[in-house]
Amino acid sequence: MAAMTCRATDVALRLEVPRDAAGDLHAGVRSRLARHDDIEVLDVDVVGLQPRLNDLMVEVEASVRLAPDATLSDLTGIVGVHEARPA
Repeated sequence: MAAMTCRATDVALRLEVPRDAAGDLHAGVRSRLARHDDIEVLDVDVVGLQPRLNDLMVEVEASVRLAPDATLSDLTGIVGVHEARPA
């Protein structure tokens, strides 16, 4: 059985984080991105924040590890993630 080789990459994201998310803003971002099994968040740096009625629109630069068959476009398939592009 061959070992799976994951790859790390830097990505710029724009996503929604609920105001009542457990923990701090970084934990809210990690929680949102953890909804995809093929993506592991290594580091998060918040670079923009826009409060809205029920949530926060957050711009982040993150380092993530992707499974071999995952792509950056998979991130936009997560509910609440509006944009994902290479950083």
